[in-house]
Amino acid sequence: MPSFHIAVHLIRRTMGSRRGLLMNVLIPAVILAVMIGLFANLQGGKTVIIVNNADIGGMGEYLVTPIEKESIYDVKLETGWTEQELRSAVKDGKADAAVYIPPDYSQNIAEGRQPGAVLYRMDEQLWNASLASLLAAETNKLTAAADALRSAGGGQTADPGLLAELAKAQESPMVTASNVSMKLGRVVSEPMMIGLILMFVMLLLSQSIGFIMEDREQRTMARMFTAPLRALDIALGNYAGSLIIGSLQLVIVLGLTYFAFGYSPGIPFGSMLLVLECFLLAALGLISAVAGLVRNSAQMQQINTLTILPTCMISGCFFPLSILPDFIQKLANFMPQKWALQAIDRLGGGQSIGDIGLQLFILLLFAAVMLAFGSAVLRPNRTR
Repeated sequence: MPSFHIAVHLIRRTMGSRRGLLMNVLIPAVILAVMIGLFANLQGGKTVIIVNNADIGGMGEYLVTPIEKESIYDVKLETGWTEQELRSAVKDGKADAAVYIPPDYSQNIAEGRQPGAVLYRMDEQLWNASLASLLAAETNKLTAAADALRSAGGGQTADPGLLAELAKAQESPMVTASNVSMKLGRVVSEPMMIGLILMFVMLLLSQSIGFIMEDREQRTMARMFTAPLRALDIALGNYAGSLIIGSLQLVIVLGLTYFAFGYSPGIPFGSMLLVLECFLLAALGLISAVAGLVRNSAQMQQINTLTILPTCMISGCFFPLSILPDFIQKLANFMPQKWALQAIDRLGGGQSIGDIGLQLFILLLFAAVMLAFGSAVLRPNRTR
């Protein structure tokens, strides 16, 4: 098949020599794997939460219990700490967050006043927003129980003994509800590791497409079109070669990160590779479409700088997408990185391949449209 020979030729140009194999394939993949392994070790620990329960009643203990039950938190109970000391601990990096339960917490609940546990944090992220919601939900639960007891007793203050019994009963409800389909992992809130891989894939694909641009500049592609070859064969050969090189690099990166450095966002190796292969196709389409709109390789490098990094940023590759403005979040729907991150996040949350069918379909649809467009514009007669 003509496409096979074109693909083999592109592979030989990229890694046919020892220098090409080292510089274009092995060294970039190893460097990325080392970076991921180092960052993963720095971020792999649990989130440290310092809790000072200064409550003189018993309700403060019921507020601390659900925090301690969260497996993602390393809760450290400290007594006698002032609010200033808690703030300093967070500011100095000794803790990721701190919770202060005031002395009158139980009294405020019993008398119908809205109590408040203070949460100290450096900035708002998904995990500490979840912690704040947990504190508010537990406080509202205790307040509602106290309101019910006051209404039943007709007094101004809820009976502390009955309130303690009711709070204890609420710790283990008879009926619980869960929505497994909405369970999410931590990739969306901590996307840096996966975001690096996605950006790495796009940068390496731009290198492969650079060889195609070189063929167009040197009129090699023009001579190929004069041969008895279909335009489809030429496009498939170039794309297949780029896809094989990208797949090899992905296997090296994932193999090192999974088995050498032990980093895994809770996703099987095969599932992760499947999602990244779908993204590889989509990214190949995006890069080839951009390449067809420029004149030479120098412009291609400039366009890549203005394409890859910005699209990764607005897609949530480096920080949570939820902190960006609404119009940016809507714009991210047109970027393949966003759907790859979402698919990996759902897999990390315990869902199966069948549950991310929509995300994979969007990636493949994006790939089909962009590859078709790239094939149409990445032709020798487009050189101006």
